[in-house]
Amino acid sequence: MKIIPGIICTLIFFPVFLLSQTTHVAVDAGNALHRINPWLYGINTARWDESLFPGTSDEMLLTADRDAIAKIKFSGISLLKYPGGNDADHYVWNSPSNNATEMDTDEYIALCREVGAEPFITINFNEPAQLAAEWVRYCNITRNYDVKLWEVGDEQWGTWAKGHSTPEDYAKKYVEFVKAMKAVDSTIKVATNLAVGSYGENWNERVLKGAAGYYDMLTFTFFPISRGKENDDTLFASVSAYRKMYTELRNTVERVLGKEETEQMLFINVGYNSVNTSPGPFTLSLANALWTADMIGTMAKLRTDIACFWALHNQYPPGGGDFGYLSSDGTNTPRVSYYVFPMFAKHFGDVTLAVSSTDSSLSVYAGKKEKTVSLAFINKDRKKTKRTAVTLNGFVPGNKAEVWILDEKRNGEKLPDIHIPSENFSVSVPPYSFMMVRLRSADTATPPYNIALFSSASASSASTMNALWGPGSFDAQKAVDGKLSTRWRSGIRMKPEEGDDQWFQLSWKTSRRIARVRIYWGENYGIQYRVQSSIEGKTWLTIHTVSEGDGGTDTFECTPAVHARYLRIRATQGTKGGSAYAIRELEIFE
Repeated sequence: MKIIPGIICTLIFFPVFLLSQTTHVAVDAGNALHRINPWLYGINTARWDESLFPGTSDEMLLTADRDAIAKIKFSGISLLKYPGGNDADHYVWNSPSNNATEMDTDEYIALCREVGAEPFITINFNEPAQLAAEWVRYCNITRNYDVKLWEVGDEQWGTWAKGHSTPEDYAKKYVEFVKAMKAVDSTIKVATNLAVGSYGENWNERVLKGAAGYYDMLTFTFFPISRGKENDDTLFASVSAYRKMYTELRNTVERVLGKEETEQMLFINVGYNSVNTSPGPFTLSLANALWTADMIGTMAKLRTDIACFWALHNQYPPGGGDFGYLSSDGTNTPRVSYYVFPMFAKHFGDVTLAVSSTDSSLSVYAGKKEKTVSLAFINKDRKKTKRTAVTLNGFVPGNKAEVWILDEKRNGEKLPDIHIPSENFSVSVPPYSFMMVRLRSADTATPPYNIALFSSASASSASTMNALWGPGSFDAQKAVDGKLSTRWRSGIRMKPEEGDDQWFQLSWKTSRRIARVRIYWGENYGIQYRVQSSIEGKTWLTIHTVSEGDGGTDTFECTPAVHARYLRIRATQGTKGGSAYAIRELEIFE
């Protein structure tokens, strides 16, 4: 997507009369609170999600929803929990009566491996422990899937859960499950159900005592809003409630187990979203996304080890609202909450830092990775831009910072870099937005910047439909929008004799000094093509030739650098299929 250079003025130099009082933010880059578990960016997926693998398991490579898989991968999701919330206590993993179109164990593991996510399975608490042991055997002995994370039952503390019982009866049966499962594979980790908040029966303490010595992980869920009571302000306030309840939970565990053993436990928010059941449109709102960002920042700061957003896809049809971060209507349209995950997973870092803010309506979180510090700003004020004075302690930044933004009009878009004069600088955070600012240390060389993001793209043709999945938008600008989940596709061949001669072109307003070109091919790619440059768009110089392309990612250096206002890929032979070529992203570096 083309980024208008003038937008930076709106971001940094917003008119004074529209700005609220200055918010002061202090970041202590020398005070690393703890490492962020990479599994914090997890999500629930369900066996009833037929859209992912609509055929039988032996056809999964043929029927897999590759569009959904690409979008999951792009979002940075690091863990997939299966087979789906309360439904896990109804699901028999090896029942011959299971619908073949539902996602079975083999398909689920294939999905995990394709998107690079850790598998996490919930056992049916209402079936014999031996059935759970056989599932472990199938995954880790028979199939060598090496599934390390397991949970026994879902929300068993809740009266709505199938199999709900007293804490002592749950603990006793839980121990039976763990013994049977670890007899098959002693290396697995098994979680027991706890709860945040008040659920009576003193559930947490009684389960911890009853199952002492048999749990490696502790799971709970957090859905703060009841159906019909959706409200932005109430939702935002629930983040403070989470902090309080989570702290109380850790204190309870420490009181029962002691500090040393508590530190060895994995604390897992195994299901979270805004509304607890049957949501209306509220879960699709920007407020829901800002809350999700606030929750991820809070969980990172509090050392919640693993978190699983609910959910990847909603059941279809969604009945007015939708829990899914991708739509379940077959288009996999990313919901606004979807864009929170790549912003955190790709740009926040792996260590959380101490940070303070003087404005409760502006949440700020800080992360660090090697020689970068990132600041996550969540402005929950609907009308006011927040002028923020930032003080960095223990970190000397370079003179530029990268910026990404999620608001009413921009879905995680990268903005032009901003100027950072010193350890003390100001940024303005637009109303109702989530903004990520990443600074590099002054002693770090500035990485090359992808100037394709500031180009105009055109092509000899573009597909208006997807040969595999139906209508779609695959125009040229999709290949330079900074998103690997979108792409340009050349026009679909309607006749076998139609040739492969196609071109894809970028242009800039002024001449550029091009040093490196990187092409991320899609499902179709160039076998024979040339990369050409031009000053005026009429006379072309070939700067790179490929005669046996094999797809994937092609990168080449221009030595010496080429001065050009135009760059094009002229292809004469592509792969078989409806379209000859597909480019997910084209990157150009000066």
